[in-house]
Amino acid sequence: MGDASGASIQNQLKDYLGTERNVVAASGALSLVGLGEELWKKFLPKYLELLGASVAAVGLFGTAEDFFDAAYQYPGGWLADHWGRRRAFLTFLSAAVAGYFIYLFSPTWPYLFLGLAFVMAWQTMASPTIFAAIGDALPKDRHTMGFTVYSVLKRIPVVISPLIGGALIGAVGLARGIRIGLVIALGLAGCAGALLLCLWLRTL
Repeated sequence: MGDASGASIQNQLKDYLGTERNVVAASGALSLVGLGEELWKKFLPKYLELLGASVAAVGLFGTAEDFFDAAYQYPGGWLADHWGRRRAFLTFLSAAVAGYFIYLFSPTWPYLFLGLAFVMAWQTMASPTIFAAIGDALPKDRHTMGFTVYSVLKRIPVVISPLIGGALIGAVGLARGIRIGLVIALGLAGCAGALLLCLWLRTL
């Protein structure tokens, strides 16, 4: 009786929070990638300067980031619809991993612009894909709660990781700290990919 009651409460809580299997997998993957990215993302302007970029180049980098953020939204949604959610997620994640490697081994600052084009594929294209996945997985009356849970999970790395990244950079220096952060991001991206592969239902 107690077990049945506990299971019923658990199911009701899952239903209320919109924690369906696919939503958990996608949100967890995005949170893992975010934890890695936010370790070094806020410090990229300083890293550009360290690699010899001018103030104008640093400003252009920010403009390029905003451009990709806008330009990648539509292709991200289109690919999610035509390829399926899991394939789209894994493709965007692979692009981000390629960008991390470019950042990690960039000898001069112009290479960071190339890396940005790949990194933003995940950051921007994954957004419409997660919204589509939530829409697929949850009934209409649970969409808002599903989006809310995702939004909360998405912001946790933004709060936590910059503090850790800043402490790391303060301890080992800017260049080494960012590179260590990138290695950590690569590891977390691998975990995110495994999560998507293991938990995603075949229908998506």
